[in-house]
Amino acid sequence: MTEAVRAPSLLARLRDRAEEWIYRLNERDHWIFRLYDLGNELWASLVFRGARRRAARIDAPIQGRERAARVRFLGPADLDAFATLLASLDVKYLPPHPRDRAAAARALARRSYVPLGIFTDEGMVGYVLQRFFFPRRIVSGIWMLASTHNAGLGRLAYREQARFADAEGLPNYCTIPLDNAPSIRIALWCGFEVVRTNRRFHVLLRKPPRA
Repeated sequence: MTEAVRAPSLLARLRDRAEEWIYRLNERDHWIFRLYDLGNELWASLVFRGARRRAARIDAPIQGRERAARVRFLGPADLDAFATLLASLDVKYLPPHPRDRAAAARALARRSYVPLGIFTDEGMVGYVLQRFFFPRRIVSGIWMLASTHNAGLGRLAYREQARFADAEGLPNYCTIPLDNAPSIRIALWCGFEVVRTNRRFHVLLRKPPRA
């Protein structure tokens, strides 16, 4: 006899609806989300100041299937390359902020953001973003030019950001839409596991590395 599947608890259903609601507000740049985001930015300036300073030292070589690259922290001097990449992203799912030049400059300056660029000899080909959230956690994501999707660079770059979160002792989450199978594969390869799924996306958490 197979065991009956237990229905989600009321608390779990409320949590799922809240996550979906915040996700939609972010997509619409709603004023409620902007207020929530402002509070989170202020919190990050108090709690994560040291972590962001340490993140600014990230500069790691990675070797893909056919070419090498570097993953490094983005500063004000990278604005031109960053803005060009954001405008060139040709993928279905995009970063959680606008992609014009002014928005790119704001992303580089935000205290709750750790922006990482993926660079090859051809220039900047990808973007990894860690966002610090109340009370002490990271939500991370990665976006690559479609031309690089089979180069093996995305998963290596995403693993680098995961290592930083591990070193900081911070839980590292990501949310991936249900139909985004390539990103699911990258996250699983990097040691994340699905902890829950709602009507729109999976929520994954990086498994603590073994000692």
